[in-house]
Amino acid sequence: MYDFRELLNRFWVTREADKELYFALKRAVPEYRKFAREQLGWNLIVDEKAIKLEKVPPRAMPWMGIESFTETLDYCLLCALLLFLADLDDGEQFLLSTLTEALETFLREVRPVDWTRFPHRKALVRVLQYAQEVGLLLVFDGDSGGFGSDREQEVLYENTGLSRHFPVHFGRDILSCRTVEDFEASEGADAERGWQRVRRVYRQLVLSPGLYWSEENSSDYEYIKNQRRRVGKTLEEILGGELQVNKNGAYLIFEQNDRSILTYPESKAITDAALLLCTRLREQIAAGVYQRGCDDLVRLSRREFLHEVERCRTLCGDGWGKVLRELDLDRLCEELTAYMSAWSLLEEQGDDLLLYPAVGKWTGAYPADYQEKNREGDTDGPVEDA
Repeated sequence: MYDFRELLNRFWVTREADKELYFALKRAVPEYRKFAREQLGWNLIVDEKAIKLEKVPPRAMPWMGIESFTETLDYCLLCALLLFLADLDDGEQFLLSTLTEALETFLREVRPVDWTRFPHRKALVRVLQYAQEVGLLLVFDGDSGGFGSDREQEVLYENTGLSRHFPVHFGRDILSCRTVEDFEASEGADAERGWQRVRRVYRQLVLSPGLYWSEENSSDYEYIKNQRRRVGKTLEEILGGELQVNKNGAYLIFEQNDRSILTYPESKAITDAALLLCTRLREQIAAGVYQRGCDDLVRLSRREFLHEVERCRTLCGDGWGKVLRELDLDRLCEELTAYMSAWSLLEEQGDDLLLYPAVGKWTGAYPADYQEKNREGDTDGPVEDA
């Protein structure tokens, strides 16, 4: 059960990087293969090098990109790198100069690159560092980062052979797809009859903070309402979580002290700040400072949100990283708004912010003695007009 969570948390588990977990997952494959194939509709790849669960989301979300990539060129270079590695044998070594020549050729008709341009070299550095991080290649001599300042920099790499498993195996013709919406539509059209809705529901529950009801997904609501016991039992057996169904949506919730749960969304300082802010907002809503609508949505002005962020940092900021502690308040609000919006915790609507019900589900707190000390002098009143 807990091993399968690691496949949801990680891009893949390699034998080289984590041998113990690799073999534990390999032994447990019969326990979760059916769930991955039928309920989630995902490919499970198991070979002598790695185990990978190809996680295809129900719909595209902002957080699903590669965090270190900042430009479209980064993704183009990554695709070209995968093409280059596909022609190499496992363990075959190559030089950076050989790679850059090949990338120029691959991208000439798609997105030409010029290594005399600093932004293009930095883009390749980001791609190479990411490739090293996930295990696509190994560095034997040199430093990939040096290429950013010196295009004559030479580095010796080795192909690990994992590149063949990096792309998603869609199992259908995608040549006609030009947009994200095309991919989503093609999957729905090709899905096995009767399984499309099931897979959409399970994917949403395991990959997102919550599955909210709306007119567009009324069929999903009907499925969960009618199959609540079955869905809950399946998720509990495979992941250990509890399915909670409210009038506004469905949520997969884990025990507070369960440290092996899916990392939501990741172990970063901004994540801690967001979860602590959710706790603060939940308390204020429960105290009647902000009113819930009939659909459990809560509307805040940006000024009210800024006030709550400020109070949260005052109460809990000592436990944050230096960057967040010292960040300008307006900038901190922008960072938290963007982060929480990407994770379906809130939605920006003009001058207001609409808080989703998951704000009351995904919360965080410091130990009781820390909270008690820092709550002295705290007030839960609304923001006063200037």
